[in-house]
Amino acid sequence: MAYLVQEEDYMTIIKLKAKNQITIPTALAKRLGLKLHEFLAIDIEDNFIKLIPVHVEPKYTEGELKTIDCIVAKEKSKAKAIKPGKEFSRYLQELTP
Repeated sequence: MAYLVQEEDYMTIIKLKAKNQITIPTALAKRLGLKLHEFLAIDIEDNFIKLIPVHVEPKYTEGELKTIDCIVAKEKSKAKAIKPGKEFSRYLQELTP
């Protein structure tokens, strides 16, 4: 980890990695109270990147997800494989009134 001296303050320097990823140093994550797998909103203000911790509510309850899984498993056996091209075009024509 490198440090950039800017007057009397120390600024941590990090490196942009593959897929535009960065690592928040442990000391900064602890200082901000960030937890593993926490969601962050990202924004740009002036010439600065802002990361804002956010709470994301799941769209479905655990029970609803289990119900969806059961429906998918039941309906999966009814699925019909359709080849691309003419067969798919014919299938689409059958669906349209």
